[in-house]
Amino acid sequence: MTTATSNITAFISMGALLCGIAFAESAPPAPPDLSGKTDASIRDVLRVVARRQLSQFGPLKDGDYTAIDSLAAAEAARKLEGIGWSYPWGVTLYGVIRSTDATGDTEMLNWALEHNRIIARYYAWLETVRQKTNNAEAWTAFIRDNKKVKTGGLLRLGNLDSCGAMGVQYLEGMLRHPDQSIPEQKAVIERVADWISVKQDRLPDGTFWRPRSKDENGAWPPGTIWVDDLYMGCPYLVRWSQYTGDTRHLTDAARQIITMASRLQATDGLWFHAYSEPKKEHSPFKWGRANGWILVTAAEVLSALPADHPLRAQVLDIYRRHVAGVKAVQAESGMWRQVLDKPELWEETSCTAMFAYAIARGVNRGWLDGADMAVARKGFAALCKYITPEGAVNGTCRGTNIGFKIEYYADRPRPDDDLHGRGVVLLAGAEILAPKK
Repeated sequence: MTTATSNITAFISMGALLCGIAFAESAPPAPPDLSGKTDASIRDVLRVVARRQLSQFGPLKDGDYTAIDSLAAAEAARKLEGIGWSYPWGVTLYGVIRSTDATGDTEMLNWALEHNRIIARYYAWLETVRQKTNNAEAWTAFIRDNKKVKTGGLLRLGNLDSCGAMGVQYLEGMLRHPDQSIPEQKAVIERVADWISVKQDRLPDGTFWRPRSKDENGAWPPGTIWVDDLYMGCPYLVRWSQYTGDTRHLTDAARQIITMASRLQATDGLWFHAYSEPKKEHSPFKWGRANGWILVTAAEVLSALPADHPLRAQVLDIYRRHVAGVKAVQAESGMWRQVLDKPELWEETSCTAMFAYAIARGVNRGWLDGADMAVARKGFAALCKYITPEGAVNGTCRGTNIGFKIEYYADRPRPDDDLHGRGVVLLAGAEILAPKK
């Protein structure tokens, strides 16, 4: 080969190489793997589901907190954007915060923390408005209008749904990132703690209950215990105990699990949805998401109970029996069903995510055998089939009352991307990827 020919060949080869590099640089990135079958895929799921919340609620926009002297002026002030106050939104924010442990997405973490700082500034401003309002009736009407007040649930309270789940993520953020908290946040967490610890209705043995609540069919007189309330109260009590150093709140949380289990945990380890205190009987069905709330709560409380706590052994036994019952009814697909022991009913995403989270936490903390992580991973991979490329979580049951007919649970709506599904998917994925402790 001549020197000239060699130069031409080298030139052609170099050109081809440069073209290949240019093509590689201009090629679009590969779509995220949302199968949930590998650690990398789980991180992709966490990223797209977490980031969808930005597109759903929009960018954060703080309010105008200039001094005012009337409700009319408060209504006319610049409105906040991108924030909310509801229990499913609280679970979503908690999931967003936890997801960043696995993804390292500081933008999403900062977004969630700023969301909570805005609420604190807004709440402090509204308190000055309330103090200048002489008409209690007008103030009550004002805070009940969600178009006028973005955090009406915090101002109204009135039940555990209004404070516990939002409070959990709020205090979680403060405990994890005290350097990013502001003084105004203290009033918010104190208000939530006051409701759960002091004002919430309780039975003589201390159990949370709803004295005016009925079931869907009116079969019971007023006065029910909802197992959902375990999550709405206990994980906050755990964090309030950590924040204040007062262990009575941690003991209160453990006792809630024990007293409710004595009424509602069946011999197969699963729990019935609710209990009538006047009639001393439980409802007939073991609803999936209600069981999810319970198992998540038990995992959260066990994570904080010291090894020598006098109630730890009882809570751990309740948790392990529940896990055994849950494992026994996992569908072949990996999912769990709308009513757990009814194999003819449809598979549901929110309870599947909750069970995956609670079982993964048990493995990571040494309460369960390491082989049980496969149960959690199978469940997570199965629910990923319901997650769209845009990060929507489908197949989630809408909010549900106490039912006495199986058709009530079977026919519950499953709106696309219902808010009850997003946060628990994030929690499940983050816990599966969390290091063992």
